[in-house]
Amino acid sequence: KILTPFPMATPPRDVPLVGSWSGEGVVLPRGVKYGERSTLTLLKNEGIVLVNWQQFTKSVETGAGLHAENGFLKIMPSAGETAKAELLLSHPFGVNEIYECTFDFSTNVLDCVATEETGSFQRGATSKGKQVTKVKRTYRVEAEGSRLVYDVYLGVDGAEPTHHLHCEMAKDAPEPP
Repeated sequence: KILTPFPMATPPRDVPLVGSWSGEGVVLPRGVKYGERSTLTLLKNEGIVLVNWQQFTKSVETGAGLHAENGFLKIMPSAGETAKAELLLSHPFGVNEIYECTFDFSTNVLDCVATEETGSFQRGATSKGKQVTKVKRTYRVEAEGSRLVYDVYLGVDGAEPTHHLHCEMAKDAPEPP
């Protein structure tokens, strides 16, 4: 029997979230439409899956920038189809979010939750307005990897989360080499 000091490497996994995506979403319940461009770049895929996460939105009506978030998705090694994951996001309004997630490789669904109780939010000195206290995010890759759909549920000032965003994006064609 051969003993090794480290666990055997997990083989690379197919991660259909990776890619450039663009489409349109809506802020609920007000019905404000926004355009979105997201780029999810694979940084590592041996053992831990590490993805750089960049997202930008703008008003469909005026073209003005609305929001951006940047961070990382880390999917932990798993022998099964469902793996634990973390999503770390920074926002320009002075808030960082740390999500506890699961990623299901068989259904290509990422489910994430951040709560005040678990210390998921860091607020900078310039953070103003209502305090986010719970967020749920679900991302689904559909249509054989060509469509990314997500829903965000937002809770502020201790209230239970309500449906805040819905977006559907198509995978952009790869850029030529």
